[in-house]
Amino acid sequence: MLAKLFGKAPDPYEQARQWKLKLKQEDRALDRQLRQITLEEGKITKSVKEAAKKNEQQVVRVLAKSLVQSRKAKSRIYTTKAQINSVSLQLQQAQAQAKMVGALQKNAEIMGIMNSLCNVQEVRETMMVMSKEMMKAGLIEEMVSDAMESIEDEDLEEETDAEVAKLIDEVLGSKLIDAQVGAGKLPQAEAQAVEDAADEDDELEARFKQLRQ
Repeated sequence: MLAKLFGKAPDPYEQARQWKLKLKQEDRALDRQLRQITLEEGKITKSVKEAAKKNEQQVVRVLAKSLVQSRKAKSRIYTTKAQINSVSLQLQQAQAQAKMVGALQKNAEIMGIMNSLCNVQEVRETMMVMSKEMMKAGLIEEMVSDAMESIEDEDLEEETDAEVAKLIDEVLGSKLIDAQVGAGKLPQAEAQAVEDAADEDDELEARFKQLRQ
């Protein structure tokens, strides 16, 4: 009678399985974000080269800063994916234990990682819901937010000239000739002979040096 009124208590083994499925879904969503960022980086890199050919120094710097931020975002996502994988592995162990003893045991490692994941913008909503479910199931205790989002935002605003210059060096420095000669890379160079491209490379290199000063 009570089971009909209040519903059957969730099976701990099944609950852990559901959490693993949610984590896998979030991991796939992060993969999609990474692919999108990578595509955008390719477009921005091409724009940097085109702006450098036109000697648009300010445009080059703005685009380079955007690339620096994109790479930091990708690094954060890779870290999040690693944390999600760690939680999934810990849940697999907790799932096996729950099958034997009939209940989930407290797991300090899961609690620590979930506390970090709840501060990651890309997965916050799902992780907050999962954390509440885990607390209710007795797997973790109540967590305290570290307010990491504000730290990340400040970090993105503190791009130094050295970081931007390094990226400009990477994009325009050793790859200038290949970028100009390669079909479809820089439309203005497609109709030029290889020897002419080499001459233009010298001019672009000089402009590049001005950007770094």
